[in-house]
Amino acid sequence: MIVKKDHKRYLDFLIELKKDFKIRESVNYAEIVSPNGKKVISSKNKSFSKGLFLFAMVKRNIKAFISLNGYVEPSDELPVNYKNESFDEKKIDSVIGIDIDNAYWSVAYLKGYIEENTYKKGLEDREFKPIRLSALSSLGKGKNYKVYKSGVYTNDEIVNADKEMENFYLDIRYSTYSVLLEISNELKDDFYCWKTDAIFFFDTIENRKLVRKRLLDYGLESKIELLK
Repeated sequence: MIVKKDHKRYLDFLIELKKDFKIRESVNYAEIVSPNGKKVISSKNKSFSKGLFLFAMVKRNIKAFISLNGYVEPSDELPVNYKNESFDEKKIDSVIGIDIDNAYWSVAYLKGYIEENTYKKGLEDREFKPIRLSALSSLGKGKNYKVYKSGVYTNDEIVNADKEMENFYLDIRYSTYSVLLEISNELKDDFYCWKTDAIFFFDTIENRKLVRKRLLDYGLESKIELLK
């Protein structure tokens, strides 16, 4: 894999030389693939380019996990956001939240999907947060390329999703929500909602202790988050 700052100049170069290649672009980066499989990656975001190495590390770790343990079946599906419709709205002004630090990344590590070195590398820079998520969410994801023959666009090529790889990301997500579900059941009527990786509840000393203890039991660090 080669990383370039400006893929557009390289793209123009390939077209001018009438080369065969295919390209796909996202919000943060572009990927150009030659017929022999060589990839040229260009980031459209400076901070994103710093963390591109995490994609390769995560894939390598997942493949190593599969070689030792096989594929996984994701945990039961749960919603990314969930609200207790029976919550007493009179208590809404006293709702507080606790957010799981680096939730998906931490769950991936705790489940053994990524190795300690990868986990630590991903936390070295605060700007790596979107890259960490992309490295996980892209697992097995389908891809759409624009195909060029002799420098001329000819067609789109769709690479179907790899469901077995995608299941790792789904399991990371649903495992995170299942922890929140367990805590919400313990909070009972004091539970208000969860949003992705944060749980909101009626604020008491006892409830704060309960939530923090349950998260720590799973090896998860957390911080206070206000309801927006």
